[in-house]
Amino acid sequence: MAKHRVKEEKLLRIRLGSRYVGLDLGQFYWECLKLAAASEELTETDILRRVIRTWSETLPPAIQEKARAETTRVEAWKAQELRARQDAKLQAKQARLSTRRAKLRGKGPAKAQGPFLRRRERIEAS
Repeated sequence: MAKHRVKEEKLLRIRLGSRYVGLDLGQFYWECLKLAAASEELTETDILRRVIRTWSETLPPAIQEKARAETTRVEAWKAQELRARQDAKLQAKQARLSTRRAKLRGKGPAKAQGPFLRRRERIEAS
């Protein structure tokens, strides 16, 4: 019951805000949608998807088909861009690894350096 009252109070504040502050109708509609969707536990993205789907169903079939084709084209482009980015990242990583391996190969066996290793060599020698 308290949840319902909170929603009603928020709606009242929105109405008052739109009257006194001058919120536009779109903002008012959006706030109402968010309140209505809160009971269904929908995210803002889900709300937008529903609104867009409902709106797009009112469009003529030719425009709907164009929109589907454009959506498919954009999704393919996004997938290609993502693959290119991942390939570039992988190539950069492989380049770093190959330079690191080349440096390690060029060094040869590890040399005894530092006072601790020198001291151990002296102990073995005596």
